Amino acid sequence: MALNTYNKAAEKSLADLKALPNTSDAQLAADLKRRPDFVKPFVLACSTKNTKLAASGVTGLLRLVVSNGLSSDSLRDVLQAFQDCTALSLDVQLKVLQALPSLLQNYAESLKGRFLTFAFQICFSLHGSKTVVVSNTAAASLQQLLAFAFENVTAEDGSSSEDKVVVAVPIQEGTIAVHSNASDAYYLLSDICLLTEGSRPQVLNEASLTAEFGLELLESLLVVHIDTVVKHVEQLYILRARLMPFIIRILSEKASYNVTVRTVRLLRLLIRKLLPAMTAEVEMAMSLINHLLDPTSSTTWKRVLCLELFRDIHEDPTLVRSIYSHFDHVKERKNIVGDHLAALVRLAAEKPAVIGLGQRSLGYESSHNFPAEQIAVEAGGLSGAVSIPTDEISLNKQGLNSQWSSVRISCIDQKDKLEPPVLPATYLHSLVLTCTNRFSDGLAKFLLPFTVQNDSKPRRKQKPAPKHQSQDVPIRDDYDERKKETATAQSSDAPTSTAKRLPVNPLRLEDHKEFDQIRMSALIVEHCWPALLATSSTFLNASLDSEYYHALIRSVQRFTQVAGVLDLETPRDAFLTTLAKHAVPSGSVGSIKTPVLGSFAFQQMNGTSDGDETKQIDRREPPSHLNMDITPRNLLCLRALLNLGTALGPGMHDSWGIVFDCLHQVDVALIAISQRSLPHVSVDRTDENEPPELDELKAEKSAVEIAVSRLFESTSSLPNQTFVQALNCLCSLAYHVSGLPKDHAPEQKSSEPAELSPNITRPRYHQLGTISSVRSNESSASKESIIILDRTTEMVQCNIPRFCRTPASESGWTTFTQLLIDHLWCSAVVADVRISAARNLDDMISRITSFLSLNISLNETIGQCLEALSSVVTCLWKAQGTKGGLSCSLEIHSIALGSLLAILEQCGETLLSSWDTVFSIINSVFERTELSVADRNKRPFEVNSVALFRNVSNFLQRGDEEKGCLPVDVNVVRCKAVKDLMELVSAQADDISTSVVWMCLVLHLGRLSMDNRVEVRHSALHTLFGIFNTCGDRLDAEAWAMCFRLVFSQLLTAMVAELMRSNSAEDANLRSWDDTSIILVRSISNTFIQSLGSLSGHRALTFVWELLLGNLVSLLNRQSLGLSRAIFNSLTETLVEIERTSCIKDISLDAAWALWVDYSPTSDALQKIADNNDALKAYVQYIRQLHGMLPGGFDTNQAGAVMANLRSCITESSVVAYGSDVDEITPLQSLVLETLALVPTSAEEVLTQLVEKVSSFVTLAFQMDENNTRKGKTYIALSRAAMELLESLAKQKIAAAHASTAHLLAVMIQALEVPIRLKYKRQHEGKGVPTWKKATSTVLSILDMEIIKRCTGSENDKQSMWEAIVSIGNGIMAADTETYDTPSAISVDQAFDIGSFSRFQNVIIPSLGSPSIPDKIRRRHIASLFEHSLIHEPHPGDLARPGLELLDGLRSEHVGRVQDLPPKRRSKMAYVLVDQLFDLAAVHDGSVKRVRLAQVAAPYLILRVGLVLKAYVCDQPLRGLMPQPLSHKRETHYVLKKLTELNSEPKAIPESSGVQSEHKKHLFLLFGLITKAIKAARRDEEMRTALTAVLEAMRTDFGY
Repeated sequence: MALNTYNKAAEKSLADLKALPNTSDAQLAADLKRRPDFVKPFVLACSTKNTKLAASGVTGLLRLVVSNGLSSDSLRDVLQAFQDCTALSLDVQLKVLQALPSLLQNYAESLKGRFLTFAFQICFSLHGSKTVVVSNTAAASLQQLLAFAFENVTAEDGSSSEDKVVVAVPIQEGTIAVHSNASDAYYLLSDICLLTEGSRPQVLNEASLTAEFGLELLESLLVVHIDTVVKHVEQLYILRARLMPFIIRILSEKASYNVTVRTVRLLRLLIRKLLPAMTAEVEMAMSLINHLLDPTSSTTWKRVLCLELFRDIHEDPTLVRSIYSHFDHVKERKNIVGDHLAALVRLAAEKPAVIGLGQRSLGYESSHNFPAEQIAVEAGGLSGAVSIPTDEISLNKQGLNSQWSSVRISCIDQKDKLEPPVLPATYLHSLVLTCTNRFSDGLAKFLLPFTVQNDSKPRRKQKPAPKHQSQDVPIRDDYDERKKETATAQSSDAPTSTAKRLPVNPLRLEDHKEFDQIRMSALIVEHCWPALLATSSTFLNASLDSEYYHALIRSVQRFTQVAGVLDLETPRDAFLTTLAKHAVPSGSVGSIKTPVLGSFAFQQMNGTSDGDETKQIDRREPPSHLNMDITPRNLLCLRALLNLGTALGPGMHDSWGIVFDCLHQVDVALIAISQRSLPHVSVDRTDENEPPELDELKAEKSAVEIAVSRLFESTSSLPNQTFVQALNCLCSLAYHVSGLPKDHAPEQKSSEPAELSPNITRPRYHQLGTISSVRSNESSASKESIIILDRTTEMVQCNIPRFCRTPASESGWTTFTQLLIDHLWCSAVVADVRISAARNLDDMISRITSFLSLNISLNETIGQCLEALSSVVTCLWKAQGTKGGLSCSLEIHSIALGSLLAILEQCGETLLSSWDTVFSIINSVFERTELSVADRNKRPFEVNSVALFRNVSNFLQRGDEEKGCLPVDVNVVRCKAVKDLMELVSAQADDISTSVVWMCLVLHLGRLSMDNRVEVRHSALHTLFGIFNTCGDRLDAEAWAMCFRLVFSQLLTAMVAELMRSNSAEDANLRSWDDTSIILVRSISNTFIQSLGSLSGHRALTFVWELLLGNLVSLLNRQSLGLSRAIFNSLTETLVEIERTSCIKDISLDAAWALWVDYSPTSDALQKIADNNDALKAYVQYIRQLHGMLPGGFDTNQAGAVMANLRSCITESSVVAYGSDVDEITPLQSLVLETLALVPTSAEEVLTQLVEKVSSFVTLAFQMDENNTRKGKTYIALSRAAMELLESLAKQKIAAAHASTAHLLAVMIQALEVPIRLKYKRQHEGKGVPTWKKATSTVLSILDMEIIKRCTGSENDKQSMWEAIVSIGNGIMAADTETYDTPSAISVDQAFDIGSFSRFQNVIIPSLGSPSIPDKIRRRHIASLFEHSLIHEPHPGDLARPGLELLDGLRSEHVGRVQDLPPKRRSKMAYVLVDQLFDLAAVHDGSVKRVRLAQVAAPYLILRVGLVLKAYVCDQPLRGLMPQPLSHKRETHYVLKKLTELNSEPKAIPESSGVQSEHKKHLFLLFGLITKAIKAARRDEEMRTALTAVLEAMRTDFGY
């Protein structure tokens, strides 16, 4: 019977199939879909459970499902058929599974409710198959079905359909109404949780599920759809009520490994994503995890899983803060974070032998007994490897090592294993260390960025790390790098200027949006630091490899920095002390008793109490430094300590003592090691046989040297009070080391230094542990004293600008000098220490004088140095019985005299006071006759010899004073070269004349002036020109010509040769020759000016002038900015003097002009980045002076060259140091504009070029990316100044010019249009009037002159002018307010633009309607009016598309909008533009210009009004009873009122048949929209009244 039914059904389906037309597959599927009975034979075949028939039936159903040929009515039968086939053969089962994805794709809308449950039942049935392929495929299908169900929920939540089915589902509080898809997801999630825990499901009655697969299924679901779960209360209830109790039960019981690992993974996901929603449940679970860390509570692998869970939690600092805020911060809840850190403390010390815990951390080499691959395999837990077990490796190796203390794959990620992997014995400890490090790093990454203030100055390029520095050293935080770079870049600034860049305490940022998180982080630090310190201290004393130890030090450093920036002194000092204890070599802490300089930290470090502070050390007892055993790890801790001092400097206070004492002890240890018989310890020596430990030690020493330098350099940015605190700590340590009391020396006078230049040469630091003054036979006490004095001086040298700008009592100068003087004269100090103190003071004074050598306000600062030297020489001989005897005192006195000589050489010319001190120091030489010889031997012989030349010259002149003129032998005058003079000397050997001797003296000085020694040649130059300054007025014209020919020309020629030779020499040598050449040029120029009185009217003047210019041209080829500046300044002064003395007739200015045109000082061949402003100013001043001397001024060619070179001066100038060209123009820019005003404009070509050049200055500020690659220049102030110059040119030049005024106006207006168009595009325009306002006022002033009404020029020029004018109007109307967020300023700017627009319209209307102006220009202006008159954004369909008529968009149909469209921010301007549109379309005088304007404006006016009416017609019906938004209502009524009052120009709107109206034809065009608006306003009485008024006006005008 069943077979007969099957045959009949098959025959019927076959007949139906034959009856279908033979079309495409898609059409065939659609036809079959309309025949539900077509699938009946396939369903019957499956129901027979006959394998052969079922295979055919499933195949047919599969093809129908894939081709979407099933009807929705037959879906239930198909699913039942698939269910019937689940117990058949393998190929049938696979085809059933193959059909499920197509079902989801093609029948998603129908596969809901019971059908979805049916599909799950099929998958669960197949998942229970013993065939692995079927089971795995069914598992994948289950995950796909589950994802499909939750995707339907997401789509259902996002849809706005109102016909959703609502279903009530139970939750804890009762029931909740959800939609159908949400109901399906709810029951599916509930059943899966029930099946996972082994309970009976509610919907999936016949399903079964293992706990492993259920947990995995839930994890895959929550990973993807966690956001959907969070949004649904009922699903969260399932997780709280079903899943979380199951998780807690699994963790509490002795579950298998594969179940536990999946449970922990799922718990990790829930903590990360659902902590706020499941607070109570998460609290219980995490408390259990903390409990499981106890060794008596669980097995090792379960403890590892718990630690790996916490390790992953620590990866997210935000999650840690959230856990702390939800639990630890709430009194009623448990301390999850605190208990966890406490557990880490216990775990770290659980098995001390395993981690090699001892007195200090010991490093060790990698495993030599086992290959790296073997260790990696065993550490990764790979089973089955034939090798030595990992446990055996762990037993043989103590401590943590990255090879055997870690695993390749974490246990939490090995979910496919049935048994726990074999774990290294130290893996648990490595996890503890990782958790500790990540906890600290998370706090640092969040808090440290808040400590950095914004800085507009560019950061300096970071120096590359030394090649010898290893890659695993602790790297400082990003904030540390920025802080030290800022301190280095600003080390030459005053401390008050860098105080703004000091780190900020994040707790002071109360207005910051992240302040709550900042405060929570601070609470974590405050409450958790003891546990973190205990854990870190344990591992610091354990055996760790390099990777683990560096990570630990980095963690401690970052946590200490966090505590420091939060001003938490106790944790900061505790961690600093911990680092210091591990930085000091073994055995040195007990041997060196340092007084308590910081807080309780040093008491913990040294084991001292408060009563031990004042105890003195008996320095006669030899310390045990020779027993110190320093390691690279000691230096690593020291480097971290130094980095912390650099980062936390402003808040260190007395804690500086920890850093300095530790640094000193390590310095002493390194010196002790270097003096042993260990030559390989020296950093400068390399040995191929050195062990790797020594290489690491040398690398760490170099890194420590760099850290010390950075620490001391960073003190230059500290405030005075903080710096003095650091200096006091260091000086106190120095007193203690030397065994000196602080109050035994006499008081020293202090003086306030003057304000000085910030230029300073940075000191070069000696290598760490290398003290040049230490000899092998010195005692340990003297070594320590010299070391600490050198360190103190090293820090003070970085603060030279501070001492030069701050009074001595506030800057620390008095403290420092008092320290050195106390060591100089104290009888208890050995000779080497005294000499070292004297050399340190000498070096400091030498650096200060070098710093102040270019400043004129030196007296007070130099007074401090002189007072210090006076104290040295005064107290030097008062000390009786000093160690070292007379020789030591003589050497100290000699050093002091050398310092005095340096002061006089550097600053003697500008020293105005303190001469009494200078004399007292000099007189001290005669107090002890022994010093006279020492003084003479100290002075350079060459300098003394040069000084004698002045005396010889004075002697030669003294004999001829009564003659009034220095006699120059005629034979000398005839000498053409130096060779001739030498022959004359030989000829007059017996009776040589005074003039010959004098000339020989001058030539000898000239030769010395080219000496390779800088001091000698500079001294010779000063002496040489001092002689000419003294006797120059006594030389006649012939003598002057001879001097220029034989001396000055030769000097310049030799200087050029030296400069050419120095191009390949060192930079320092080349710079010194540059300085010499500048002195030479200035001196020769002054001498030439001095000689003009004698050369005036003499033929020699022309020769000397041309000779001078020729030599200066050779120097200009050097391309040195300083030299070019000196040359042009000197030539300018020379030209001024020539003009004053009326010598211009005797010289030619052509060479002077050629020199200026050909040599522009824009770059420096020596320095890539150099300030050329001073050189360019001198260059411009020179042409200004030359212009006044040229007969008739510049000609046409010269004027063009001048303007081109002046523009290059503007564009090629460098950034002004410590200034900005935003508010005020730079001196160079001001000078260039003043010079341009001197250019004659009588010629049309010159006037045109002048206007174009000035116009280019207006737009230069807005072409930075194209024309300027140097940072810092804005040209804003220049743009404003150029606008004023343009306005002046328009008033004075263009109005009276015979040139094409249209072209000139077009150039001006186009330039002024750029800043107007870019309104609000530049956010930083400084103070004062913005450039666009200035440009607007300028262009309106030009247009108000009515030049456009009488302009001349070609039609193209006029058209360009009008196009520029129209662009001006568009710029006034437009404003990109989206980039400008200051409403008050926008309101003010809008009022300004409204006034400017009124002025603009008054100027161009009705002139714009002239027939000579193309219609496209008028249309462009009217289009801008229309565009910017729109108050609300119109519907896109209402505007005409390209190629259509303007009004075609009003005829389109679209759905209205109900959202409240905000009005434009410049709505007042829009209303003004609406009024202007109505005014342009209105009837006026009927002139041609008015008619043309009205014809262009009328269509835009119709469109403007039509947009308002159509928006009302489309939108108002959708609002229902809601009123029209206020801004829309105001616009609509305003437009209707203006429309009613408008009398349009009759010729503006074309005639229409049947319309008998003259001034209301515009109403006829809008009649359709008006009638529709009346229908839409059936509930809006006010609107109906306004529309009725419009119809009434139409009726009246039409005659009805």
